[in-house]
Formats: sequence, C-alpha cells, structure tokens
Amino acid sequence: MNIYIACKLDNLEKKIIRNSLKKHNLYFSNLKFKKIADNNFLKSEIVFGNIPPDWVKQSSKIRWLQLESTGFAEYSNVKKNFLNKHVIITNLKSFFAHQVAQTVMAGIFSFYRGLDSFTLLKKEKKWIGDPIRTKLEILNDKNILFFGKGSINQEIAKYLKVFNCQYSFIDSNSNKSFFIKKIKKAEIVICALPGTLKTKMLFNKDMINSLSKQTILINVGRGNLINEKYLIKKLKNNFLRGAILDVTADEPLKKNNPLWSCPNLILTQHTGGGYKDEIIDKVNFFLDNFQRYLKKSKVLNKINPLKGY
Repeated sequence: MNIYIACKLDNLEKKIIRNSLKKHNLYFSNLKFKKIADNNFLKSEIVFGNIPPDWVKQSSKIRWLQLESTGFAEYSNVKKNFLNKHVIITNLKSFFAHQVAQTVMAGIFSFYRGLDSFTLLKKEKKWIGDPIRTKLEILNDKNILFFGKGSINQEIAKYLKVFNCQYSFIDSNSNKSFFIKKIKKAEIVICALPGTLKTKMLFNKDMINSLSKQTILINVGRGNLINEKYLIKKLKNNFLRGAILDVTADEPLKKNNPLWSCPNLILTQHTGGGYKDEIIDKVNFFLDNFQRYLKKSKVLNKINPLKGY
C-alpha cells in the first residue's frame, strides 16, 4: 500500500513510522506544496497530514486522509469531492483537549492574579507592590459561559469544579435569546467552536456589546469567530476585562496588526494544543487508526464533510 506522509517529522518520528509500516511504500513529503499535486501523493491511497485541499481533486487513488489537526475548515470548498470520491477523512478531535484547557486556565489566572502585569513590571524594573493587591481577583464562584460542548470545554469545566464556578453551555441547538441573556451575566466566555458558516463572525458587534465590562473573552476555536477590529476597540476603551486569543483571523500576525499593541489581550499564537510529545503522539494516533483501517474497523474521529467537523 502506498502511504504519503505530509507532516513535519524528525528522524526519530520517521523511524517509528518506517518500523511500524515496513510492508508498505512510504513517501515523505518535502512539505513544499505546489498547485500541482506531488506525484508520490497521486499514487497513494492513504495520506497522513494536511495536504493542500485542491490536491484531492487531482487524485484517483486517495481513500483515507488522516489530518494532523482538529480543524477542517480549509477543506470545506472541496467537500463535494470528498463525498464523490468516498474518501474517509479523520481528524484529531479531543487530541488537544488537555493542553488547550490548561492554556485557558493559565490565561485566566494571568488576568486574575496580575501575572500579565507583573511580567511587564519586571521588565521595567518597577516595584508597585501593595497598591496592586486590591486589583487582584480569584476564580472562585465566577459565572462561566461556554460556546461549544466539545472535549476542550468539557475538560475546562472539570478544572472549574474545584472553584465552585457556575457555568452553562451553548451549542448549535441553543436559542439566541437564551444565550444573549446568559452572556450578559457571564464573567468569562470561552469559545471552542468549529469553523463553519454558522459560527463565522458569531461574535459580531452586537454580541461583543452584550458582554459586560468584567468579562474575559476567550477564543480557542477558530480565528474567524470574532470581529477582531471591534474587539480591539472595546479593549482599548476598557469596555472588557480582557481577552485571550489562541487563534486569530490571520496567522501568523503581520507586524502591523493592531492586536500586537492591544491592551488587556493575551495572544498565545495558536500554541494552545502544543506540548513536547505532540508529534510522537500524533504519529501513534495515526498508526493506531491505520490498523483500524486495515482491519476495516471503525476508524476514530471520522469527519462529516457536510457539517465540517
């Protein structure tokens, strides 16, 4: 069987794949993707990694694509091709839940315990001390609103139990009047939504205006969820407690992007799901799913192309 590997791997990770798939033909991509699909890709039945979406149209061989991400939005324009070709697409749903949840918790504590300010004060060698104490907050008993009921928000909810927080979940079945009512009372709003037409610009001007001045808005879902220009305006005028963005509309951010200089904003540069064993664990996930594929068992994390997740 021909297998195309489109992931950035070191020698150890390549060795693990080679040792596990000795009976198969492996083609490791140089990751310099062009408009015309790689010949090695065109003769492969299985792909591990995020290939250019348009390549799918060019292949008559591909049967299974294992993404190395949770997101699927960039493939939305070719979903009909996936369906027509009967291509199985699997992602890494739930793979990043622990890491992203802990990034969210770190960001919340950074705001509430002043760590973002203390970092700047250290750089300036400026001691303030006691006057800061009255500005610090605790997480206990806060009102939390989750957008999305997936693994990331479920993991965050587990962490919040010890702090006796009150929380509610919003999903695609939630009535808009219901969550507008909830959002006005929320002190922390956490978004972990997939990128779909329904979620695009969900946080428009009206939604952002519904947030209170004490709200921390957190986005670990997709960058097109929020009207960033309006969010910046609200943060600059102190109409929000703060924001934590792991994802942004443009990545990487250009030097002149106003998000860089926006106050009360923590940017984690789409690293929320990262950790030192990330790539090894992705490889092992693929190898496990590969065995399921061979045995015609149910592969894990199969995507519904019509829904986009």
